[in-house]
Amino acid sequence: MSFGTILFYLGISILIGSISSIGIVFAFSILLIAYIKQIEERELEARFGEDYLVYKAETPFLIPRIFPRGS
Repeated sequence: MSFGTILFYLGISILIGSISSIGIVFAFSILLIAYIKQIEERELEARFGEDYLVYKAETPFLIPRIFPRGS
């Protein structure tokens, strides 16, 4: 969901041709990714425990895999 949002706003910024809006999108992206990695993952780990750790190990963080692991 985050990756799609970042791509959407980046596309709009490129479409309107604004260098400053592209910079804002990159800054927002860095903040969003840092929030997810630092705060949200810790909260999910506390809430769901071992189940979340298994999910986290099997699922990529930001960009989905096209081919499954081991192929």
